[in-house]
Amino acid sequence: MKLNIRKLASKDWDTLCGWWKDWGFENIPAKDFLPEDGKGGLIVETEEGVGICSIFMYTTNSKLCQVNWPLSNKNFRNKEIKNKAFDLLMLGVENMWKTSGGKYLVFYGSMGTNKFQERLQNIGYIKTDVNCSALVQKF
Repeated sequence: MKLNIRKLASKDWDTLCGWWKDWGFENIPAKDFLPEDGKGGLIVETEEGVGICSIFMYTTNSKLCQVNWPLSNKNFRNKEIKNKAFDLLMLGVENMWKTSGGKYLVFYGSMGTNKFQERLQNIGYIKTDVNCSALVQKF
């Protein structure tokens, strides 16, 4: 099966919200909490346009980019293709950031993202912290 990767677009918002709901997220992040109002990331889909997985990229004015909010289509059941889609997604993130002059990618995740964290470690990410917290203040 051929997979395509592209930047997120406005048309993807409803799909992403559906994925969050399918995975049991009670609080979907607001668009303005996400990079580029919900378009600052990548999505992998089949050639027929069925979304498989996505991620957001918080770029900075340094050489560091934070990747976060990994999502997948819970109803896409082909594990082999889903694994290839995640590999393509992270390769796309790396290539996009390197092309922009970036040098470092970082991911912060909760215990609920253990499988995704293992994927990252398998492609060379180094685990730096085990017990950390995330705090947010809204103005």
